[in-house]
Amino acid sequence: MRLENEAPATQFEIEVENILVNNGYKREDIQFRESSNSKESRYLRVGYWKQLSDKAIDQLGDRIIERVDMYDDDCGWLFCYTLNH
Repeated sequence: MRLENEAPATQFEIEVENILVNNGYKREDIQFRESSNSKESRYLRVGYWKQLSDKAIDQLGDRIIERVDMYDDDCGWLFCYTLNH
């Protein structure tokens, strides 16, 4: 479940959310979060750091700059996506 500040804040983010919903992702699992990196203001996270399907990534196209993945000893692989705002 997303917090109010994780909801889409721009038309661009609404478009990203609509593509993901059309690919079967639950709206409440789609989170746009603030980045600690000064270059990027917000990034996309789905569910608890789930990886997006290849189909969803293809449909998002150049809206995604990069997939960021990291390994956590307790949770396994975690994924988020830097967006091309």
